Amino acid sequence: IPSAGIVILWSSSDAVFIGLMVWSSGSMVLLLHRHRQRVQCPPETRAAHTILMLVVTFITFYFLNSVLFFYIAAFFDIRLWLIQTSNVLGSCFPTISPFLLLLRDPRTPRFCS
Repeated sequence: IPSAGIVILWSSSDAVFIGLMVWSSGSMVLLLHRHRQRVQCPPETRAAHTILMLVVTFITFYFLNSVLFFYIAAFFDIRLWLIQTSNVLGSCFPTISPFLLLLRDPRTPRFCS
């Protein structure tokens, strides 16, 4: 099946780039952690938590979307609701990430606290 080879090739390149993203984010968190130990400054802790939160959110939505895409491609199941669900999952991170950043910003007014 030629489509299985394409899906595997697509998945392997995605895995490499996801790995690079996790590595770079982990490096940034480690750098901020080392800096915080030397300086004793809480904004670095907040930045490290924000980076980890964004990376985990991105990987979660991306993984769910990839599994759904793999199912659609591998089983040739082209139902409209599957494609629409895949599109929604693909747009979740760009939609949610600004709100996550606003929640982490200490300057954002807290109406319900």
